[in-house]
Amino acid sequence: MSPASVRTRSIWRWQLILAAATVTVTATIAVLDPPRLTSITFLGGVVAIAAVTMGALLVPWDHVPRHAVAALPLAAIVAIGMMSSGDQTRTWLLWVFPIAWIATYYRLPMLATALGLIGLFLAVDAFVGAMQPTLVQRAVIVMLCLGFMGVTINVGARRARAFRHLLRRQFAQLDRTRRRAEQHARRTAILTDSLDIGIARIDADGTLLDANRAFLDLFGSASLTEFSGTGAVEYRDYRGEPVALADTFLARAAAGEHCSDRRVWMFDARGAWRALNVTMRPIAADVVDRPSNIVIIHDVSDTVAAERERESVSTVVSHELRNPLTAILGHTDLLLEREDLPTGVQRQLAVIDHAGRRMERLVTSVLEGVSLTNEPFTVVDVAAVVEASLVAFGPTAVAGQILLSHDLRDLRPVWGDAFRLRQAIDNIVGNAIKYTHRGGVVHVSAAHTSSRTSVVVADTGIGMAPLDRDRMHEHGYRSEAAHASGIAGAGIGMAIVSEIVEQHSGGLEVESAPGRGTRVTITLQRPQPATVEGMPT
Repeated sequence: MSPASVRTRSIWRWQLILAAATVTVTATIAVLDPPRLTSITFLGGVVAIAAVTMGALLVPWDHVPRHAVAALPLAAIVAIGMMSSGDQTRTWLLWVFPIAWIATYYRLPMLATALGLIGLFLAVDAFVGAMQPTLVQRAVIVMLCLGFMGVTINVGARRARAFRHLLRRQFAQLDRTRRRAEQHARRTAILTDSLDIGIARIDADGTLLDANRAFLDLFGSASLTEFSGTGAVEYRDYRGEPVALADTFLARAAAGEHCSDRRVWMFDARGAWRALNVTMRPIAADVVDRPSNIVIIHDVSDTVAAERERESVSTVVSHELRNPLTAILGHTDLLLEREDLPTGVQRQLAVIDHAGRRMERLVTSVLEGVSLTNEPFTVVDVAAVVEASLVAFGPTAVAGQILLSHDLRDLRPVWGDAFRLRQAIDNIVGNAIKYTHRGGVVHVSAAHTSSRTSVVVADTGIGMAPLDRDRMHEHGYRSEAAHASGIAGAGIGMAIVSEIVEQHSGGLEVESAPGRGTRVTITLQRPQPATVEGMPT
């Protein structure tokens, strides 16, 4: 209903109430005091009220100014004044209706105008009646009563309008808040539904209160109301035994369990195995409507599958490497037992044998799951380790027409694992030779202090940009220059070096610039002097 129609209906209601009261009074007088109906002024007032009422029902009030509507109650005051002229039946009490009308919708000036008009009629009536005491008393009493009633109604109406206005403002504010909350809820739902991470909230009764699309899809549910925890089956392990309903992660979440990244295996609604990392956190009742547990699910199926595949390939490759490696070492041993070989050939065979033994140890560690990081530390003649690495890479440098030089006079023994340190040195020297062009130089030098020994490998190779230098410790990362060179590589060499140096509580520093070469420095701890026997200190 529009505001204009409400206004029209209100005008009709007030005018029809006044007309009904007038008809009732007229009918009563016709029965009890018929001669009164012969009064011209009385009949004129009744006709005037009837005419005003008919007009009120015909006028389009939607287009009439608000103050013009006051003409209706003012006309009613005049008509009632005509009816009550010289009246002993107290028809002047009908003035209550127009006064209440004006006091309800208009301010005090309009009310004073209406009361003044009534006072005028009362004064004329008293004057015509020769100022009889009863007429004067009536005038005073009527004015006091109507004035008090009008002011009281006017004050109450103003308060009601102010309160109504306040309520409208508050309702409008509440409506804006509701719309903002709904928009926020929609944005949050869109955001959570776009995540690959499953998120849900479960109360103590096991009821799913909230869930995003990833969580519902895991159980094959189209919506929260259609959710069924039986849409997917939880297992104790991959292809293992099913978990009882009372022990599923949904049941544990309902029980208020708290855990982080707990591995869960599920056979989902689509018939696929899922490896999940489940995290559960309790939410207090003062944060949400009731105590509940939030469940966060990370699907790590692809990562676990990749790890399994990598482990399988690594095991197969390592196993297949052992057979040819055993043959190489066996024949090398046979050749080293011969006494007719030239000295140079024996040294080369010794290098092959040493490299083969190292590879055999690496293969064994992969096959048997033996960690190479748990070997006890000893005093290591790092100079011998570096020299052995240079001898091993010597032929590669010669083939690439690269000058491989060294100055190891300042190398001192260190505290560590000789096998792992050889891995680190081999990776650094190997990278230096690999990424240095023909005619370039790779130089290995050393420095030491009372507590530290440093090995420095500097080359004139392709170098690296600052961003590549910062990321070279990541497994599988290769710089743009390395990719552009076309040289094959796995991007794990410097990551291995970083792990070994960290294992030895050492330091690793890389200085490099594109086209200007690279300088790698590893710094290792020296042993206590008492532990070094027969080695230079």
